Amino acid sequence: MGAQDSEDGFCEVFDRYAPAIFRYAQRRLGSREAAQDVVSDTFTAAWRHWDRHPAPEVLLPWLYAIAGNAVRDQWRSAQRQRRLTGRLSALRPAGHGADPGEGVVLGRSISQALAALPEADREVLRLVAWEGQTDARMLGLALGLRPASARSRVLRARRRLRALLDEADIPGCGPAARVAAASRHGHGTEA
Repeated sequence: MGAQDSEDGFCEVFDRYAPAIFRYAQRRLGSREAAQDVVSDTFTAAWRHWDRHPAPEVLLPWLYAIAGNAVRDQWRSAQRQRRLTGRLSALRPAGHGADPGEGVVLGRSISQALAALPEADREVLRLVAWEGQTDARMLGLALGLRPASARSRVLRARRRLRALLDEADIPGCGPAARVAAASRHGHGTEA
């Protein structure tokens, strides 16, 4: 395959998968600009390793794995920036206005339950729910795991999330809500 064929193939992959990688990053970082940086970093890394790219049916999980590294880099960079901002604001003279949102206490929510999970659990649940990676083989590739390990990780993450929701007694998510939903649909409760 010539250089032009390789470049054309890469351009097709970019056109096809860049929107998915952008959504993946934006859901995790909450920033359009940071997500655009992740897309750029992901496809730059993919281009560097294009001679070793996987088969077409596993390109997206391969790109998710690369994007996961770029998201973590963006997150670490944002953490460093927040720490620096915190140190600089500590130097601010007294009397300047505090953050208007300070002291606001938000109720427990599903997002708080997700936030309480370990990062590995959050990531596997996001890949399944947001990115539609439900095939164990593809999910395993995105996570760098064997398919059986990926399935186990999904089950454990779901169990932990369910336990946190039960513990918080989130309306519509706790044991009573599941029993009511199961009875409406003629099913028993989950184990």
